[in-house]
Amino acid sequence: MDPATGVLVQYGAVGVVALMALAAVRVLFTRLTAALDRETERADRLEEELRKLNEAVRSEYVSTITHSAQAINDANRAVADALAAVRRS
Repeated sequence: MDPATGVLVQYGAVGVVALMALAAVRVLFTRLTAALDRETERADRLEEELRKLNEAVRSEYVSTITHSAQAINDANRAVADALAAVRRS
């Protein structure tokens, strides 16, 4: 007698339903585990992309702030030169 027949004879229809429920739970658990692995991989990939994007934005901010500071220094120098010219005349 094979195991499936033994289960059917020993436990009847309730045993078969319980066995089918266990098989369904196993399939669902396997799918859930696979989905979790895919989502974890996706989250890791998106986290890396976000890190790269933040680095690019940070670099752009530093460049913009540097240019702005230089422009402010140039403007202050021009104003100082203009005031000096006005005072000389």
